[in-house]
Amino acid sequence: DEKRRAKQKFQFMESKLCTKKVNIEKKCDQIEVMNLQIKELAEQVEACKAERDEVKKHYDDVMNKEGNVIAKLKFQVEILDKKVTARMAEHEQTVAKYNEVKQKGKEEIYNKDLLIQRLDFDTARVEKSIPKIEADLVILEQMASK
Repeated sequence: DEKRRAKQKFQFMESKLCTKKVNIEKKCDQIEVMNLQIKELAEQVEACKAERDEVKKHYDDVMNKEGNVIAKLKFQVEILDKKVTARMAEHEQTVAKYNEVKQKGKEEIYNKDLLIQRLDFDTARVEKSIPKIEADLVILEQMASK
């Protein structure tokens, strides 16, 4: 609120001074007044050029800093992309090895299961055939002893 009041006071003073200046200029020689106005305009142009140069320098500085930040970020993104690509390849190799080991394990289990089934089948067959062979041996021994 104080800044607003101070601004209004300065604007009022400026307005008063401009009015006073215009009234005095009306009383003076117009050529001298024009020369004075041209001189004031030249000073304003120089001030604007200086301000423009400062703004351009500040803009260039900010853009340079931002460009450096962007370049660093792009570099980091490239490095991280390379790391991710390497990790993805490593992951794919690991998954392939896992699947290979898993398949070998399944085959080994399947082969062992087949062996166990074959052993069970052979054991059952032998258990059935042993009494028949023993009975046949008894008959054959009787036939051989006659």
